Amino acid sequence: MVEGRPYASIQWVLRLKPFRPLELYLLFDLDPEFGADLRVFYARKSLAVPTEDAYVFAWDLVALLARYGRGEYAVRPAAPGKDWLALSDFAAAAAGPLEGVSLGVREEVLRLLSPEVVEVGLRRMDCGTFAGLAGGWQVVWPLLGDLAFRFRMEGSASLAFDSFGARKYGPEFLLSFAWLYLNALLRECRQVDPSLPQLSRYF
Repeated sequence: MVEGRPYASIQWVLRLKPFRPLELYLLFDLDPEFGADLRVFYARKSLAVPTEDAYVFAWDLVALLARYGRGEYAVRPAAPGKDWLALSDFAAAAAGPLEGVSLGVREEVLRLLSPEVVEVGLRRMDCGTFAGLAGGWQVVWPLLGDLAFRFRMEGSASLAFDSFGARKYGPEFLLSFAWLYLNALLRECRQVDPSLPQLSRYF
């Protein structure tokens, strides 16, 4: 939460910095004449993030706040679970195609990344933890206070979520975050190695 408020009718300001360079502000305005309004603003440096990604991230966070506001999720201290679950471990079979969409052509580009490039790209994001594996690499991102995401490239790509957050949040929400973070990693890795193909060429 940000202490300062731009004008009196603003009830609170929430600043979100999920990964560099994305930074956004949510302002809840409760005006006596015009009623309630939630406004989304982006820091100028966020212009480096594709519009679709910036928009979807804001949409996901606003939808999450709305669910807390409606009481669908309890507001209580929590942390990510200790175990990792693949989508098939906790979601219905119908969610399988969603995982394919999240990876999609990204997997083709992700296969081209060396562990060294991934490690530097992750540092550029200023978010997440890198680990080298015998046959590849993995990255773990803290998505929310009670949700973490692991991507592993070890012969083939695999997605996993912590055992607490996986059971709390819907598959479509989890996978939306997954492709947002993978997109960000690919963008930063291409800054490290310009010979990598642009993700946009595949769409």
